[in-house]
This record gives sequence, structure tokens and C-alpha cells, in this order.
Amino acid sequence: MWTCLAFLAIIYVIYALKNYIRILRFIFTLDGPKTVPILGNANAILEGNLIQRMTNEAQSYGRIFRIWVTLLPYVVLVEPEDIQVVLSSMKHTRKIFFYKLLDNFLGKGLVTREVDKWKIHRKILQPAFHLHILERFARTFGQCADQLVDKLLEKDGKDVNVTVFVNNSVYEILIAIITNIDVFLKPRGQVMVPYRFARPWLLIDWIYRLTAAGKSEKQQQKDLFDFCFRKVKEKREFLQKNGSFVVNDETTGVESRKMSLLEYMIAINEKNPYFTDRDIIEECCTFMLAGQDSVGTATAMTLFLLANNPTWQEKCIAELDEIFGNDGRSPTMQDLREMKCLDMCIKESLRLYPSVPLFARTLGEDVRIGKHVIPAGCGVFIAPYSTHRLAHHFPDPHDFKPERFNPENSEGRHPYAYIPFSAGPRNCIGYKFATLEMKSIISAVLRKCRLEPILGKEKVIAKFQMTVRAHGGLWVKVRAHDKCKS
Repeated sequence: MWTCLAFLAIIYVIYALKNYIRILRFIFTLDGPKTVPILGNANAILEGNLIQRMTNEAQSYGRIFRIWVTLLPYVVLVEPEDIQVVLSSMKHTRKIFFYKLLDNFLGKGLVTREVDKWKIHRKILQPAFHLHILERFARTFGQCADQLVDKLLEKDGKDVNVTVFVNNSVYEILIAIITNIDVFLKPRGQVMVPYRFARPWLLIDWIYRLTAAGKSEKQQQKDLFDFCFRKVKEKREFLQKNGSFVVNDETTGVESRKMSLLEYMIAINEKNPYFTDRDIIEECCTFMLAGQDSVGTATAMTLFLLANNPTWQEKCIAELDEIFGNDGRSPTMQDLREMKCLDMCIKESLRLYPSVPLFARTLGEDVRIGKHVIPAGCGVFIAPYSTHRLAHHFPDPHDFKPERFNPENSEGRHPYAYIPFSAGPRNCIGYKFATLEMKSIISAVLRKCRLEPILGKEKVIAKFQMTVRAHGGLWVKVRAHDKCKS
């Protein structure tokens, strides 16, 4: 009897693990970066150099290659046509389980939600990011950008770490547009993903919850959410009392006056109780955290690259002079559309340093890539930082050349060769918002300032975490325009 039970148990384990075993059989046919016991390539992720290694060594690995994150194997795709197979299909919209490690800190927003609920929330929130809705926020972009410029001008002639100034400005914009409540959702504590990667046993959630770090993170989340629930209740009561709570626009579902994203979601909740107060808070948290970090880094990086490429800085300034002349107005949506040169510079900055250097999906079915068939259930990593530096798509890939993105040079380029905001059905919902925000901030700076490089600090030392960071900051010298001309 015991022999039969043992045999049945073995059969059950093999059946339960059959997909994992099939994935392992495939993974062992691939080449990839060197690993260490237990951690696999996770140590390189923690050290922040895995993506740089992948970029430097990708050609020697073949069309696809593998990495190990602890004991879990993943496939890495870098060629645009292969990436398109995954990102363009609704069958591969599920995120890998590592995204769940953000839940204790952030809650479940569009970035981390499971597919079924993500589809519903994406459909609900998409109208809020249409351009004719975003147009109402152009003035807020301009006002916050002007405040940033005033602070930079106080440092006239001095060396500044532009990252600090830009991050503060982006936070102010997000507060005004997403919540319109001061200090509403400023994240507290630290994201614990790197800590857990370094201790693989803590990737098992129930074990992590028993640790001091897990309990502390859970308490931080509780304090944050308790505070947010109170603010949502206060905002709902205010809107009900003041009668500005109706969503009437038949086309967009948004009322005609300017409306914060929080108010928009509260209005949705009034019509659709399925979209709960917790959903509201989690989505606002996601927009605040993702929006600040990614846009702040990209904006600061563009300013830094313009400081170190004065020819392109002057081209952008000339363009702005043509658009505005001597008019000191804040940019309108039409003004922002006309900033073609600045748009190319922003795109080139995001090509070199995409804010999110790595993201991942779980395959919903087998996928053929060349001679390989990647099994269903396998996790696939996509590294925009590496894809953006493929020389056969972007010649001289490490150089800052915004002309790559003029209409003539962009024609014929593979649509998945440039993916700073991901692509396909699960792309970044806020990419238009981010682009307009960046244009507003950068144009405001260039209309009143010249940026100069600092000797010994002309290079970006990229550090790869959840987003791309610049080790040591991004330093420039700020000079007022009138002093530059004198």
C-alpha cells in the first residue's frame, strides 16, 4: 500500500510540475550570463549591472537567451520582431509573479493587477488620458514648471543636481492633477524587492510576512491606506455638498470642468460600486509612484543631455523662440505640439535611458521565436535599454542623436524597436500625460536658462533598479538667458 501511495505521490508531483519541467528542458538549451548558486543572476540584478551586461554581451548569446532569478528561469528577448510577438497579443498580458512583491507597499494598481481586473480598470480609466482631457491640465503643467525655473534661477551660475529640482516639480504636478490634495499619497518607507531578492526564501510571501521587515512594510501600507481612505471620504463629502460631482460628457465620461483623477475615480465609484474605494486608492498610489519616478528621471536626463550637447540645446531654444517670441505665456496644447525638435530630444533621451529598463510577461501559450518554441507559462523579460542599443536599428547606438526621430529617419523603423513606455495592449496608460509633462518642464527651463556641462561630470553613470537612476546625480551649471547674451 505504501509503495502505491508513494508512486501516486510521485506521479502527482510530476503532473503538478510538468509545465516547470518543460520550461527547464527548454531553458537548458539556451545560453546566457554566468550564474551563481541559488541566486542565479539575482546578484547581478541587486548590484545593478545585469542589464548593462546583457546589453554588452547579447550578441554572443544568440537571438534569445536565459537568466535565472534565484531558482526561477526566464527567457530574455531583445529583437523588436520577437518582442512584438509577445507584447502585441492579449494572450501574453499576465505579469510575472515578481510584480506581486510590490503589493505590500503599493497595493494593486494597473501595473501589478491580474489580467481580468486589469482589463476592467484599464477600460474605466482610459478616457481620463485622452488628449482633449489632458489639455485641461496644460496650465497646471506650466505653473509648476515656472516655479521650478524660479528655483533654478536662484542657483544662477552654480552647479546643481537637476534631478532633485525636477523630482520636486513632478511631484507637485502629480499632486495637483491626480489628487488635488496636498501630501495625499507621498510614498513612505522603501520598496523591499531588492531586500527580498538578496534573501530568496523571503520571496515566499507567507515567510516574508513573519519577518520584522514584512511586518514593518505591512504597517506602512496600513497607515498609508488608512490616511487615504479618510481623504477619499472627505473628498466625496465635499463633492456631494458642492454639487460638482456629476459626470455628464457622453463621449468621454468626464465632466467639462477640470477634474482631478481622484475626483474622476470617485465619480466612477458613484455609478459603479464595483470600482471600490480601495481600487481608487491603489490606482492613485500607482500613478503617483510610477509617474514621479519615471517622469522625473526622464526629464532630468533630457536636461542633462541637452547641457552636454549644446548644438541641440540651441536648436530647441530657437524653436521655442519661434513658437513664443517675446510672449511669456504658459504653453498651450498647440504650443506643445509644435515642439518638434524638443520632442526628438526627449525621444532620444528615452532611447538611451528608458525610465523602466526591464519589464516582463508570462506567456499564455507556446510562442515560436526562430527555431525555438518557448513553452506556455514561461516568463519573458524584455529590456528596452538593450533593444534601444541594437546597432542595426540605431547606428552609433551610444551617441545622443535626436535626428534619429525626425520623420525621414523614423520611416521604416520597426515599431517595437523603440518601446520606452512598453507597447501593445498593456502599454503605459499615461505615456501621453508623461510626454506633455516633460515638454512643459523642459521648455520652461530652456526659455529662461542655458544649461552648461560641468567638467568631470559629463557622463551618465547608469544605475539599474526598478527604474534607471544616475549614480551620483545629474549635474549641470545653470545660467540665466540674459547673462548668457551679455
